Amino acid sequence: MKALFILRAQPLHKGHLYAIKNAEKKFELIIGIGSSNISNTFENPFTFKERKKMLELAGLKNKVFPIPDVGNCEKWVNQILKKIDFDFVISGNKWVKECFEGKKKVIEPKFLKPEKYKATLIREKIVKGEKWENLVPREIVSYVKKIKGEERIRKLAGMV
Repeated sequence: MKALFILRAQPLHKGHLYAIKNAEKKFELIIGIGSSNISNTFENPFTFKERKKMLELAGLKNKVFPIPDVGNCEKWVNQILKKIDFDFVISGNKWVKECFEGKKKVIEPKFLKPEKYKATLIREKIVKGEKWENLVPREIVSYVKKIKGEERIRKLAGMV
């Protein structure tokens, strides 16, 4: 059974990894990176290529597909169904669940401490100069620093 795990990974954190590894125990997992066509905003600071690299650095070997936003639920689902073969969708996102209703069964991922491991919270900590590094894998911390992701997030927060 194949499952499409949809996430934005802005940035990839330990909660994502926990959920992905859990899902891999039950399914042949394909990863869909949502909002793949959006970057350099506070909500989506990293590019598709950077997020795909984060998955690789975390040791994940799954097939990865870009899933661009198109502003319409039906068109969004249809573009995914044309491009990717899967049996189930894994997502904790309410909008994703609503979009796939009646088309594919959506499974809620098992996240590790979702109140602690949230990309929004990580970005907010970066803006405030608070410790965030313990929330993401070491390889991702190094990568974010290497690509000047902290500076980018702080700059983008000023534009919100």
